[in-house]
Amino acid sequence: MKNFNNSVPIFQQIVDDMLAQIAKGELKPGEKVQSVRILAAGYKVNPNTMQKSLEKLGEMGFLYAERTSGRFVTEDEEKIAILQNDIPMKMTSGFLQEMLDFGVKPQEIKNYIERGLKNDTSN
Repeated sequence: MKNFNNSVPIFQQIVDDMLAQIAKGELKPGEKVQSVRILAAGYKVNPNTMQKSLEKLGEMGFLYAERTSGRFVTEDEEKIAILQNDIPMKMTSGFLQEMLDFGVKPQEIKNYIERGLKNDTSN
């Protein structure tokens, strides 16, 4: 995580970042998660904030704890597959709403996407 957004609680931004890491396979199913202190130092946050984020991920079922071994990423492939679909859908919904708020007509959005993809592939 690079910079935090002031409009969203920091713990939630960490949760979202770690969910993205799980969805992208950067944090693999069954992988042990680093300790609270190490993660807090990496995110440059207070360990209590990091602890809150990890607890939230546990409540959501994306992390589980083994009493003396630490926390691990869920091995529930279905749960991860749903996450891999949900994140891009949320991103798409946000993009579409921004375009509509800017005044772009729904039928024009497809043209912008196609032009954007064409420009990305030609670079």
